[in-house]
Amino acid sequence: KHIEVFVVENMVGHRLGEFSPTRTFRGHGGRMAKEQA
Repeated sequence: KHIEVFVVENMVGHRLGEFSPTRTFRGHGGRMAKEQA
């Protein structure tokens, strides 16, 4: 999956990988968290 990275002046001199999240967040908990709430 590709995501867009918009380069602004402050990013010059850095590597693009620093600005892309490496993991996709799917949320905390699930069925167990809903039962306890």
